[in-house]
Amino acid sequence: MNNDLDTLRNIALAILDPKKQLKDLVPEALALRDLFERRTNFQINPEGGIGAGETRLESGLAISPTTAAMCIRELFRTSAFIRGHGHAIRDSINPERPVRILYAGCGPYATLAVPLMTVFSKEQAVFTLLDIHQECLDEAMKLIDSFGFSGHAEECFCVDATTYRIPEDKKPDVIVSETMSVTLHNEPQVSIARNLFAQAPDAKMVPQQVSVQACLLNGAKEHVFMPADFVGEFPEPERDRIDLGKIFELDAASIISWEKIDGDRLPAARVKIPPHIESRYRPHLLTKITVYGETCLDDYDCSLTMPKRLRGEIEEGDELQFHYQLGNHPELRYEKLR
Repeated sequence: MNNDLDTLRNIALAILDPKKQLKDLVPEALALRDLFERRTNFQINPEGGIGAGETRLESGLAISPTTAAMCIRELFRTSAFIRGHGHAIRDSINPERPVRILYAGCGPYATLAVPLMTVFSKEQAVFTLLDIHQECLDEAMKLIDSFGFSGHAEECFCVDATTYRIPEDKKPDVIVSETMSVTLHNEPQVSIARNLFAQAPDAKMVPQQVSVQACLLNGAKEHVFMPADFVGEFPEPERDRIDLGKIFELDAASIISWEKIDGDRLPAARVKIPPHIESRYRPHLLTKITVYGETCLDDYDCSLTMPKRLRGEIEEGDELQFHYQLGNHPELRYEKLR
């Protein structure tokens, strides 16, 4: 037990070290995955597959407990979110009381909280855990208790975070929720952030900003292909892209600007396809994530930031008006203006 606790603390301290880049933290992210998977009895359902137990909410898909657990296997993503969350807590430290963290969609490992419990005492930081799946909360609390951190977990609730009401005397200082897929498609990140931040507008949000940009890209130039026996540092790809602009942002300023919107559409930008484009280019959407401060996830860092082909019959000179469609299948959509 003590060895595991020391290992967990060393992992957390390494991830929080601002001198280390995400690529330097692969050993720590692997060790964290192995530690959590070894200390729990969580298993993939052999009959239903990884999607068994997912829940379709009015605001999007709450992924299954198994899929949520598997997110820890995305190494850059895990390190980036733990680091950003830790720095947000540090920036919120209050000598008069513990920092209150509201963690929506904690999954079965509470991955973004448990490592930080080795760094911040319960006098410095306390956590409220939310998840729509009781199985996730039960597993997360078992893991927390096994490390002796039950005092850090102030409360836990099996609720839909898009409708959860924060008690007046428990307003969080930090809101953390990693409930998204690429381009903010299908999952309820937008609705969760809108609901919780509207109730606690002074809180720091993790992620701090998610933006979706449009571009034309030449797929043949996205990667560098080297021979199998190549030795040394891989060269950076010389990508061939045409930027079309940012079309949507999820951050504090955007949520405030949506305050009076009651409908099922959120505004997004308009982009123009150039009148003459060469055949090598295809329209794509790019997801950029500022987790917190200097900690960011960029193209190909994880599944959340993979370029996504923009579907539909798009032609030279088209003008596309985007909006974000809320509902049980949330996504960015566009309409042609010509």
